Amino acid sequence: MSQTFITLWLLFVVNTTPGEQHDRAIRVDSHPLHNTPLKDAPVVVTVNLQQSLNTITDHFIGHSLGFPNYGVHLAAYLESRKLITIARALSPMWVRMAGNFVSGPPYKMSRGPLWDKMNHFFKTVGWDQIHVLDDDVHGNNGSWSPDKARVLVQYSAARNYSIAGFELGNEYDVQSQHDNTTLTPAELATGVQTLQTLLGEFPKYYSSFITGPDTLFVLPTFFQGFLSAGGQKVVRAATFHHYYFSGLKATLSSFTNITIMQSLAHKIDKAMAESRSVNPLLPVWLSETGSASAQGAPGLSDRFVAGFLWLDKLGVCAKKGIQSVIRFVFYANDQASFGLIDKNLNPNPDFWLTVLYRRIVRGAVFLATGRHDVRVYAACANTDNFKAGGLALYILNPNNYPVTFDLPQFTHQPRFRYSLTAGDKDGLTSKYIALNGEKLQLVNDELPPLEPESAPPGVVTVPAYSYTFLVFPEAEVSICLH
Repeated sequence: MSQTFITLWLLFVVNTTPGEQHDRAIRVDSHPLHNTPLKDAPVVVTVNLQQSLNTITDHFIGHSLGFPNYGVHLAAYLESRKLITIARALSPMWVRMAGNFVSGPPYKMSRGPLWDKMNHFFKTVGWDQIHVLDDDVHGNNGSWSPDKARVLVQYSAARNYSIAGFELGNEYDVQSQHDNTTLTPAELATGVQTLQTLLGEFPKYYSSFITGPDTLFVLPTFFQGFLSAGGQKVVRAATFHHYYFSGLKATLSSFTNITIMQSLAHKIDKAMAESRSVNPLLPVWLSETGSASAQGAPGLSDRFVAGFLWLDKLGVCAKKGIQSVIRFVFYANDQASFGLIDKNLNPNPDFWLTVLYRRIVRGAVFLATGRHDVRVYAACANTDNFKAGGLALYILNPNNYPVTFDLPQFTHQPRFRYSLTAGDKDGLTSKYIALNGEKLQLVNDELPPLEPESAPPGVVTVPAYSYTFLVFPEAEVSICLH
């Protein structure tokens, strides 16, 4: 995400009403449901197992790798055993490569050696690349010339590099305000058609897909306008971006605020409605996302507390029909605090949460209901690791009190539990996360066993400020059996 957003965010806050702001992002200081004391009665959880809302695939979660801000620094470690271990734990996945590798007239691969290293790394760890062709791709008249892209595609095809997908541009709904260009949705739609023609010239990339329009805001003027102008005939998925708030304004309580969590559903509903009004069958992706924009919230975006918004985002997106969620960013240097790993290649808490989600959750998504002060989601358990027919629940308790859950549909079912709490005395701001009481860290550059504990039948108590996965391996949910 570009620095443009910081300036636009501040202008947006100053020049819009609270109602308009809700349309784009919830205000950080509104907490009507946050930490509201409730009675001691258990939360009764019910799951509708008769209908699937969506399907979580092995590519549901992806990650961005930005160039040059972050990727150049990471390049020095591409042969590191530690980095390869970390990356393989997330595969298969989409890796969204943002940044221009083609530079300088007469259009040559000045970063060719780096591009070679990156592609070798992707093949080694099992990542599938989506490449963003951005920066100076459009001229003042709005037309896109494929000349620079042809250099990249030709160079890559000659070396048999796999590029699963392409994007053309990034957040053009706001870039025009930044660089004095007037790119219209129709011009971007024409651009992706030109890109499609270019890819058709190379057998290696004939079947590579294109996504778009990758807007920051979901507004009919650009998001729907791009699709209506012909974009929907080209793209595999309609794409947009989302951050809950600016990292410049975030506080600790922002990350456990139920109202802020609920705001994402509103934006997804808008994106779905606008996309379906043009093409009811077109998938929708969240192609760039995180908790806080503007390089993240220092001391918060890379801590245990960030997991509440990340896990809730995965749950909301799965329930609302989003087919892929691509997080920004995998690796962060000193200037950012929202990476899955830090500048020394040490996993942040959200890395472990992402690995566990991938191992536990896969397949049909179900509607789970609970209570307004907690968040509960349900899906099939991943058959790579559990018996077919198993059910996975993930529960968030973002409150300063423990909450007990009654699961009447599964009262007598055996279950496995993955309880995730802060990894040390720093609590919510801990740099570590604990699984069933054990702090998670690499051991000799290898992942430790991420084993659950067997939990007794009956009610389940989730501690204050924690999140939990429950797997019912013998549930025999009919939709999960097939």
